[in-house]
Order: sequence, then C-alpha cells, then structure tokens
Amino acid sequence: MNCGCTKRVASGSRTILLMREERCYGIANAKVSDETVNLGDWKRMELTSESLLNEIGTLTSAALNPERAVRRRKPGTHNPAGDINYELANNGYGWMITQAIGKQLGAGTTGDPYTIIPVDCNGVASDATAGYQQNSALYVDSEITYKAECSDCAGYESGYYEIQPYSLEPAFSLLLSRDGGTIKDENGADPTNHLWFQYLGCKVQSWSLSAPATEWVTGAFSIMARQEENLDMAVPTYRNRPSNVDPLSGFDGTVTIAGETDYCVLSFDMTVNNNIGTDQFCMGSRYRSSGPEGQRTIEGTIAIEFTDLVNYSKYVAGTSVAVTVLFDLFGDGTETLKIILPNVEYNGETPQAGGQEAITQNLPYQALWSDSASSYLTQPSYAPNGFDIAVEIVTASALV
Repeated sequence: MNCGCTKRVASGSRTILLMREERCYGIANAKVSDETVNLGDWKRMELTSESLLNEIGTLTSAALNPERAVRRRKPGTHNPAGDINYELANNGYGWMITQAIGKQLGAGTTGDPYTIIPVDCNGVASDATAGYQQNSALYVDSEITYKAECSDCAGYESGYYEIQPYSLEPAFSLLLSRDGGTIKDENGADPTNHLWFQYLGCKVQSWSLSAPATEWVTGAFSIMARQEENLDMAVPTYRNRPSNVDPLSGFDGTVTIAGETDYCVLSFDMTVNNNIGTDQFCMGSRYRSSGPEGQRTIEGTIAIEFTDLVNYSKYVAGTSVAVTVLFDLFGDGTETLKIILPNVEYNGETPQAGGQEAITQNLPYQALWSDSASSYLTQPSYAPNGFDIAVEIVTASALV
C-alpha cells in the first residue's frame, strides 16, 4: 500500500513571466541563473494566460516493406510559438510594445513621455544600456553581456548592437515558470528550485489590443521563437511591477478622431502585424536561423454611436484622418499611455438599423505611413522622417 502524499499539481495561478533583450538572434544574454542585476535586467510582465509551446515536426519514412508498417521516424524542426494574453499596463509591457514596433527613446525631463516608434535614423536599438528619466528619477537598464560559453559572438560581447533602419530589434528571451517547482525535470527528478521554460530568439509576430468602453484594456502578443529550453534554477532577480499601478481600462481612455473628442466611442481595437517569416531553416540545425520581417500592417475598428455623416463621408471620399487614443490612469498626466496613428483611412462600413436599439457606426481602418507625422509627438525630433504608429508612455515606475 502506498502511503505517500499526493503530489501537488502545478497551478497557473503561480505563473511568472520575465523578458530580456538579446543582442543577437537566439543568443541568450548572461548566465540565465545569475541573480545579480548587472547583466541585462529581467523585466516581469503580468499575464492572464499564455499558449507558448514547442511544436516539433517529424520525418516519417515512406519506405515500402512487406509488413506494410512504418519502420523509421526521427524528430524534425522546432517551431516554438504562442500568445501572451494580457491586461494592458504601462509597467512591463512598454518593453514588449518596443519589440513589436521598433525603437524606444527616453524622456528628457520630468513628466515627458518616452516614445516607441519605428527605428528611423541612427539604427541603434533601444538596448539595455539605454536610460530614461521619469518623475525626477533616472532608470538605467544594465549593460548586456553574453553567456561565457558563447562561441560565435566575437565583437558583440557587450554594449550596443546596431540594426538596420526600420527593422525590429534582434530578438528577446522569455523566461516562464509554470509553477515549475511542482513537476519533474526531464530526468524524472524533482527540481532543486524551479523548472523554467526559456524561449530564445523571440520576436513579436503581432500585437493586438482591445479597449471596450467599460472593461479592462486587453490583448495579446503573438510570439515566434527559435528554441525552447528547460532550466532548473532559482528565481532570478527581476524588476517587479509596482502593486499600486492598476491596468488600464476603457474608463481611462479618450479617442480623438481628426482632432475631435466629442464622439461617443464604444470600443477601439487594433492589431499590428509584422508578418515575420517562419520558414528560415538552414541545413545542419533543427532550429530556425532567423526571423525576417515582412511588411508591417496596422488595422482595427473604432465603434462609435451614429450621430452624423462626418466619418461616413470620409470613408466614401477616401479621406484620411489622424487617430490618437490616450489612457490616463489617474487623470492627472502622471501615468499615461498614448497610441498615435497619424494617417488612418477607413475601410467602411455603412451604418445599419439592426432593430430598435441605438445604431452603432463601425469604422474599420488601416493605418498608413505619414512623412509629416512628427508634429503629433511630444518630442517631434524623434521622428524626422515620419511614422505610421507611435506610443508615448509617461510613468513613475522603473519598470516600463
């Protein structure tokens, strides 16, 4: 008779998700178990759920035999991917938004926002040596250093990494504890500390956001990675999210369309898709060699009460408008997130009476590039050559 206690099942309620930038695609920075915050900081992000998994293909022999049986099979390519679902907050997700768009530029004085835009001029990524100032405090993320066993990163041991203009940053790593202290490692032994899943070579395939008028602002980062690793280690030091900063909600949001704020906006949603190639495999490895970025598309829908023909007329005429969405958590400008789309064109549709209820006007849109968009930024010099999307964040926290 077995009198042992029943093993506690892993619980998603105890999940920890950390991210940290990479300076080369798929190469981890520092020793992942190093608990000192001096080798490129881990940043914690709260999440509502995740679906990251490592799908491993198979090669099955088609050789014929009298037994009519399959005799040979071997593992194929690795394709780690999945979604991170969130309730949007300034703290933690500014870094992920940067990975979805391109570059992070720091604020210069108290109360100024830091700006996330496509990389335009100097080609220097917003890596972990960059600092920014918020509310009289200077926060500097630590310099990045590669793992000691890195054999192919000569010349990139630390410091800045230059990238091509308008490209995304090289990649980032995700470290995920699915309550890992409760389950066995690959050898069937109880982990000494936590059993972590590390995803290397992560890139944001798409970033989606949904802001209903009466709910939390939610969405997902769709991730494509190079490889998955399992690590048995203690919880590393990371920047924790302040407990007094709530997620953003529709109550905190204001939508401005063509300079007008008097519309009753029922919801705003947006999807930024980087169309990253997923089939870059080279002979000699089961792991993806790179993640080439395709054309960025930005689409969504604004739902408003139907009160006039102003926006419908713009749809019919093909007239573009500027759209900004400002979330102000405390109503005093100290904790804000603003999405700026300087050149939006509507895809339709005609308002319809579906019954006796109030008529809603849906405004599906696509955001286009604007060469003269810099005037919409708090710091116009950040975008001398324009942009199609920018995000400005003001926060009192060190974790953005």
